[in-house]
Amino acid sequence: MTQRSAGNNIRLGLFVLVGMACLMAILFLLGRKQNLFSSSLQVQADFRNVSGLLKGNNVRLAGIPVGTVRDIRILNDSTVRVVMNLNRDVQPFVKKNAIASIGTDGLVGNTIVNLTAAATPAPSIEPGDVLPTKVPVSLEGMLGTLNVSSKNLIGITQDLRQITQKLNGSEALWALLDDKDMAGNLRQTMGHAARATAELEQSSRELHQLTKGIGQGRGPAGYLLTDTAFAGQLGHATRQLAGTSDTLARTVAHLKRQVSTGAGPLNTLLTDTTFSRQMRQSMRHVEEGTAGFNQTMTALQHNFLVRGYLKRQQKRQARAAHDTAVAR
Repeated sequence: MTQRSAGNNIRLGLFVLVGMACLMAILFLLGRKQNLFSSSLQVQADFRNVSGLLKGNNVRLAGIPVGTVRDIRILNDSTVRVVMNLNRDVQPFVKKNAIASIGTDGLVGNTIVNLTAAATPAPSIEPGDVLPTKVPVSLEGMLGTLNVSSKNLIGITQDLRQITQKLNGSEALWALLDDKDMAGNLRQTMGHAARATAELEQSSRELHQLTKGIGQGRGPAGYLLTDTAFAGQLGHATRQLAGTSDTLARTVAHLKRQVSTGAGPLNTLLTDTTFSRQMRQSMRHVEEGTAGFNQTMTALQHNFLVRGYLKRQQKRQARAAHDTAVAR
């Protein structure tokens, strides 16, 4: 009995020792996780809302645990201060302008504090520093936005359904889509439009060249619009034409006075019937005298006394004409 009791006591003592060792190891691991047995520095951050954050939750830098939440205090009705214990070995990597924000460990994990490095350089943190914060997108806000988006999507889906029903019930649309000649007509129309556009562009270039030539004094239009000497000549010609018109008007007025008063040779020519009859009689006498002269000349040509002389004159004229033609 005595040996058996002694063996039981030894086994009990070993069990107690092993249990104590396991308990100490667990306490050490938990304390190490909570930074109870390591050197740490204390920093702070002020938030408007720390929903779900508890003491002992992790503080992460770039996804790596660098400390824990030591305390959460309410400063006023709009500010909550979070005190964090950070490991001393990460002090060179956490700057004074590092931004603290509330996040979650995974999709539905514990609430944690995330530290994000800023782009601008800054000195390392010191114990008691208050880090700047950023308000994260809350789950309630995301759900609200998702709810609004869902309602909008439902409205859009209903509108698309109505449009689809109208398109399916439109006989004109399906007839237009089934028309095989429409594509050819459309291509022909586009070709005509392209040619018209090219012709319009060519006309625009020609018009630009014409206006440019006019501005530089080239061509008849440019000469007329830009030559100052021509303008002066045109003004002089206009003045001369006006003077000629005045002279003609005075002459016509003078003739009118002669006709109306009965004085002067014009009235005699226009109104004196005796003068007109004498003029016609004189013209008949002239015609009769000319006819008699022609008969006299014909009779002389047949006279033998003058015939030789006329033949010599004709030969001399023919020889002169021949010499002239040879000289040419």
